[in-house]
Amino acid sequence: MTRPNILKYISAAAISLAAALPLHAQETRQEETASKHTEAPAEKEPPVFGGVTLTADVAGVVMKSLGADWSQMEAAVRLNFKERYFPVFELGYGESDKEGNETANRFETGAPYFRIGLDYNFNARKWQTGNRYYLGVRYAFTSFKYDISAADFTDPVWGEAVPFDYSGLQGRSHWGEVVFGIEAKMWGFFRLGWNVRYKMRFGHNEAPQGSPWYVPGFGKNGNSCLGGTFNIIFDI
Repeated sequence: MTRPNILKYISAAAISLAAALPLHAQETRQEETASKHTEAPAEKEPPVFGGVTLTADVAGVVMKSLGADWSQMEAAVRLNFKERYFPVFELGYGESDKEGNETANRFETGAPYFRIGLDYNFNARKWQTGNRYYLGVRYAFTSFKYDISAADFTDPVWGEAVPFDYSGLQGRSHWGEVVFGIEAKMWGFFRLGWNVRYKMRFGHNEAPQGSPWYVPGFGKNGNSCLGGTFNIIFDI
């Protein structure tokens, strides 16, 4: 190839390269713009007030239908703030009708109870999934009347049979609860969930004639106990 032809070839290549550079730069800018538009949008923040949640416990209904020694049915109303904080009010009715198979001792009661507290949702950052994992606290109170009876006992002085049968004895109890629960979104505004509760008694009054076997809302009489619910849940 002669020198003039080489110069012509180099000149043509330089002109082609110079013409291609602006086109390449324009394509690069278009790709960057398209990339920005396809980036994932920022996560949507939950509303400050997310509505009201209604719950009902079905475990107590099952216990009652199976003839358990005690059962309690309850419902709750919760407020939803930023899918993180849930002030809650729970109202229920607990009852028991128990008779000892060997001793013939009998205990009976039925009374309402209430709880008030707050739940904290640890899954608030993923609130759009509809699932919640929460830890909560409760203060609870009940005032109730109860009946106790047992076989007659013999008076040690007079030797006569004395009946042991008392009705309308008065009791009161208040306690605190630590609650851990899980809720899963099923469809729409409908959820299912369960929780477990550790209950600690703060104070308790009972009649001198005898202790209640069961305290409405608390469970079997004692200083502490475990409990739980299985809930159907509606967000409105």
